[in-house]
Amino acid sequence: MARGVRIAFAIIAFIAVGRLTGGVAQAQPSSGGLFSGGVPTVGPGMVWSDEVWFQDWKIQKNAVIGHYRLVDPDMRRHAFGTFETCLSKLNQIKSEQQFPPTPKHIVIVMHGLGAPPKFMEGMVSYLRDKGNLAAINIGYPSTMEDIDSYAASLESVIRHLEGVEQIDFVAHSMGNIVIRRYLANMERLAADMRPKVKYGRMVMIAPPNHGAELADKFADNKLVGMLAGKPLEQLAPSRGWPDLEKQLATPKFEFGIIAGGKGDDEGYLSAIPGDDDSLLSVATTKLAGATDFIQIAGLHQLMPQYKEVRAATLNFLLHGYFVSPQAKQPIVTVAAR
Repeated sequence: MARGVRIAFAIIAFIAVGRLTGGVAQAQPSSGGLFSGGVPTVGPGMVWSDEVWFQDWKIQKNAVIGHYRLVDPDMRRHAFGTFETCLSKLNQIKSEQQFPPTPKHIVIVMHGLGAPPKFMEGMVSYLRDKGNLAAINIGYPSTMEDIDSYAASLESVIRHLEGVEQIDFVAHSMGNIVIRRYLANMERLAADMRPKVKYGRMVMIAPPNHGAELADKFADNKLVGMLAGKPLEQLAPSRGWPDLEKQLATPKFEFGIIAGGKGDDEGYLSAIPGDDDSLLSVATTKLAGATDFIQIAGLHQLMPQYKEVRAATLNFLLHGYFVSPQAKQPIVTVAAR
């Protein structure tokens, strides 16, 4: 029990540190001189949602005050105010600079609950360097709003992609639920109303595909609730999850699942049934329709950092399997929970 309590507090600290370091206010604007190439910012933070991506330039929305900013790949701010103001400035920059063509095939990478976008930078770099894939890191204020809001921001990003014909996805934890919500939203639209892209493959890393058991246990904890925000309630199996699950789609394209855990019947936390990764049970990660499944020993919060996870992710995106065609473990059905 003592060990379980320590890990639970580590989870709380993980979320708290992310919010404290990610929500620092940006630098004040300056005119010309040293800052003529854009105003430095402290970072993307955890209060910003990406709404437009172009060559690692981003238009982001502030979840607290609702205004937008345009930042370049070095996180220097070039415009702020309304969405239209930032988009106009981006279009001006496009006309003034010579950008290479946008890749026709990109990989959208998304983080999970309580993590800043920076948490997935290692995965993005790995996919770019080792696989020559056009991976882009999309952030959202994971503890500030609800999953439907995050899905709407993802839709905005995809609708504003220029020249992109195919999208793959890689997501950690709750990022997978955001993508599944986006896909469900698109399925409800007439075909001519959907973004003109096709989907290739998706890698789900430690996804709470049937909710998060610990969310039930922490739902009444005011400190955790304050840090985790609305998603805590939405992911709780006995609370918001039944309604949320009805609004999620199972991808109709190839997807594979990477689970963590210890590889035994006990896992890290006695409060979670069966094997677990210190936050989710292995069972809750599974989703019928997956074309491959693999379990890699490790903790939930660190899964995207493991070299084995990165290598397996790249293999699946390139080939449709984690290890080999012979070792594939498709998930046909999942036991009722």
